[in-house]
Amino acid sequence: MMQTDFSHLPMSAQKLIAVIGLPATLRLVDACGGNSVNLYHSERSLERMAEVVGRAAAEKLLKFYGNAPFTVPLCHSALRHVRNREVLAEFDKLTMQEGMSARMAVAQITRRFTPYIHERTIWRILKTTGEVKQADPRQMSLI
Repeated sequence: MMQTDFSHLPMSAQKLIAVIGLPATLRLVDACGGNSVNLYHSERSLERMAEVVGRAAAEKLLKFYGNAPFTVPLCHSALRHVRNREVLAEFDKLTMQEGMSARMAVAQITRRFTPYIHERTIWRILKTTGEVKQADPRQMSLI
């Protein structure tokens, strides 16, 4: 996977991505964005978090934050933008460098973000690469 630039995200989001990765952070933002979360050293607390981000990520959060509350940022569009760039980069890698078919690459990418990104969403993201930027109106007089 290519190294994605997360510098435009809030520090709290960057921290979460470093601890549990982008897919789990996206799920956490969807479920708890804009709230403070307090994990406790209890099986029940860990299980509730595991329902959102998975068991391994929940354990990583508990290990990193302990009993200290942490804020889950509300940055849906910024994270979605990062996710889309990561999907495009992964698709290019799988199809160009590894010679995988487009369908197989989309299926693999879908599994990476499952169940929170659908195959159709990936195809929509892939279509954005061909977008033509609107011409500068100052250039129109040259035509």
